[in-house]
Amino acid sequence: MVTMTTAPRGRIGAIPRAASLALGALLLGVSIATPQWAAATDGGTSDPGVDALLQRRLANPHVGSDIGLVVIDAGTGTLVSSHNADRLMLPASNMKIVTAVDALETMGADAKFHTFVRTGATSNDVILQGGGDPLLSSSDLRQLAATAAESLPHDAKVTVHIDTNLFPASRRGPGWTTQYLPYVAAPVVPLARLGEYSPDPAGNAAKVFVSALRDNGVHARLGDGADAADDAGVIADASPHTVADAVALMLRESENNVAEILYRQVALATGHPATWQGAHAAAHETLTKLGIDDGSMQLLDGSGLSRKDRVSPRFLSDVLRLARITKADTFAPMFAADALPVSGKSGTLSSRFGRFTTNQSKCARGDVHAKTGSLFDTTALSGIADTVSGGERVFSILVNHRPAKYSALSTRQVLDGLTATITGCWD
Repeated sequence: MVTMTTAPRGRIGAIPRAASLALGALLLGVSIATPQWAAATDGGTSDPGVDALLQRRLANPHVGSDIGLVVIDAGTGTLVSSHNADRLMLPASNMKIVTAVDALETMGADAKFHTFVRTGATSNDVILQGGGDPLLSSSDLRQLAATAAESLPHDAKVTVHIDTNLFPASRRGPGWTTQYLPYVAAPVVPLARLGEYSPDPAGNAAKVFVSALRDNGVHARLGDGADAADDAGVIADASPHTVADAVALMLRESENNVAEILYRQVALATGHPATWQGAHAAAHETLTKLGIDDGSMQLLDGSGLSRKDRVSPRFLSDVLRLARITKADTFAPMFAADALPVSGKSGTLSSRFGRFTTNQSKCARGDVHAKTGSLFDTTALSGIADTVSGGERVFSILVNHRPAKYSALSTRQVLDGLTATITGCWD
């Protein structure tokens, strides 16, 4: 349930000159260099110095031996460094990069999500219809109730029914552990408040709405579920959030519920059922149309919680370069100031989490825009690094089977140091 509006989005900063030239060439119909992956097998690199530093610093006991890395020049696509580039690995929340690309490509940045109050079977029945708004809040529901109250009778009992039929009922995702629900991710339903991790997010959202109706003078009570007719009248509509808003928050805060709702919305936008299987098929089709080869990847959920997800560092780097360079306008919201975490400054890369605070990595503070990823045995960081020479590099670093004898933070800080190496500030 999305409609299009116009809402300008900001960028973190201007695309560096090399990337700008590449983008300009695309707009003029001039071919640009494609990734020179042959160099990886030949041992070639466009920056031998940085490559040598990275290869040496990869040998760190805090990351172990199951690590993959790819670094490419954003503007030219030439290889800077690689290690296990094609190894299929758990991505953890780096999967949210793929979800962001799929959502923006299929729905558009300015599409809005709708939560409706519709007419029911009688004048005293209304239906609260979830539209899969991943950012729906209690405040939104209270405002929706206030608007609806203006059209509802105050001298009779109004029964509120819930319509959550936009998404079929689903169990936990493929590869999710039994402990995930509802503590790490909530049941995926189209009526849920942002940040709520409970067994019944739809029921709790409806309770907030009913309580707000009462506050506005309506004698309301919560009834059973219902399926609103296609031609049912609209009493009130809440649509304050866009796809770009949802993508930004998902990337910045690594919000699992937002990711899984977007994963379902991508399925609907491409004509697939909003099931795990339908969303998986939609993700594959979208990436294929974008020219990304995901044939051996396993994209089984939108958040990266699945223990069965598998991607390679090369795949993630290709997706990121597509988003940053090849289709920069479509995917600009990913690089807005409130989206991908910024090294040492925002989101899950904030210094309050110990990120980019070491002597080796703090020189890259503010120069890296990247998605973090964490499972108990997985640490990941993939994104865009501004270099000291003024260009940009796309990178993906995935660590699986993280050595348990070291703290998760120490492993993350090693990745911060590798990223500082990629920028060229730690030489």
